[in-house]
Amino acid sequence: NSPRGLCTDNSGDVYVAEYDNNKVSVFSKYLDFLKHLGTQQLRHPRDVKVTSNNVVVLDSSPNCIHFFSRSGAFLRSCVTQGVDAMVSEPRFFCLDTEGNILITDCPRHNIKILSSSGQLMQLIGKESTPS
Repeated sequence: NSPRGLCTDNSGDVYVAEYDNNKVSVFSKYLDFLKHLGTQQLRHPRDVKVTSNNVVVLDSSPNCIHFFSRSGAFLRSCVTQGVDAMVSEPRFFCLDTEGNILITDCPRHNIKILSSSGQLMQLIGKESTPS
């Protein structure tokens, strides 16, 4: 229901962020249902990425990044809205090779680079106040 973001892992499994269903659904490369992730933690997942060890989910309410093991166990969360990060409306993200989070902030017209713990490391673009 309301798929927003999707990706595949190195074995071809498909991960779908279901915005209105508050979960990530995982399907085999043949599109057979495998499991759900984040049914207790997610409110409005907008995007999902898979690393060699983790499934990382951008949740737009309450503006945070959730980390799950590949088996689906909840590991931790990183709030992206606060004194350091101040991401007002995250839409998309990616992870760099060092595990840092690059995240778009649409109303502020910029991209922020956060550490894996959520600390602001760098700002790309001009910081502006959302209208």
